[in-house]
Amino acid sequence: MSLICSCSDETPLPPAKEKPIIPQEEKSPEKTKEAKLPEYPIIYIEELDQSQEFFKEQHETSFSHVSRKNWMSFTAGKNGLLTKILLYGKPNYAVSEHYGLSMNGFIRAEDPNSGPKLGFWEISRTEIVNQLAQQGLSESDAGWITMRIRGEVPQESGKTYFLVCDKISENRAWFGAFAFGEGDPYAGGRHWLHPGHDLVFRTYVGKTRDFLDKEHVKHPESTQKNSSIQSLESLEHPKIQQRGTNLIQNSTDNDLPSKSDEEKSDNRVQNVDEKERSNSDKNGSLFDRLFKNKKK
Repeated sequence: MSLICSCSDETPLPPAKEKPIIPQEEKSPEKTKEAKLPEYPIIYIEELDQSQEFFKEQHETSFSHVSRKNWMSFTAGKNGLLTKILLYGKPNYAVSEHYGLSMNGFIRAEDPNSGPKLGFWEISRTEIVNQLAQQGLSESDAGWITMRIRGEVPQESGKTYFLVCDKISENRAWFGAFAFGEGDPYAGGRHWLHPGHDLVFRTYVGKTRDFLDKEHVKHPESTQKNSSIQSLESLEHPKIQQRGTNLIQNSTDNDLPSKSDEEKSDNRVQNVDEKERSNSDKNGSLFDRLFKNKKK
């Protein structure tokens, strides 16, 4: 009987397939997406636009992140993109309960509090120390500090723009020690501290390939790589205001002979000498002419 039962037509069912275990994804808190900083625009031509280079010794001021104490202004003289702003000064003390180690902000047009935000900039105490070292200066010496502008900041001639500080690290109130001049040496802008005070600064405007194509100008090789660091030859020290005077006009620079004027005068003298030599060659030397005249 056991043999008959084993030979029955019924076949045993195959074992049920096990369902794959799908691990459930753990619900993790959503990661906050960090806002990407805008890139530096690719610039083909970069030029100095505005500058104010008069200051008094031991006259320094700082930037705050507090409204009405956090900006400087200037009036654009050229169309293009604002590429960088240079300030003349030095870093604040490394250890201080009042000063932070970095600051950042943006550019505003027309109004420091409500104008449209354009671009982004940032600077740290370490970066300032490194820039001064490239100029052969220590962190206790004043020198030119370059603040490059991220993103495209279209600059229109005759329009007023504001460099605005938005945040200072370590929740401090102030940053930096920047030189300024008194007596309103720059009529196109001011510093927040006083209507007659102007920081020592330089602004640079650049032109992209699209901008040059619109102007039908041949664009040279890109200078974007070298735009971050100013050459040591061009970083001349600004001029110190004389004691007892409140106003020194920028026109004083025009009273001094420039290198181009000296070269022109040298060329004129050289041309005159060449003419005299050619005349002497044609007519003979002065001795020959006098001798011939006497002989006649």
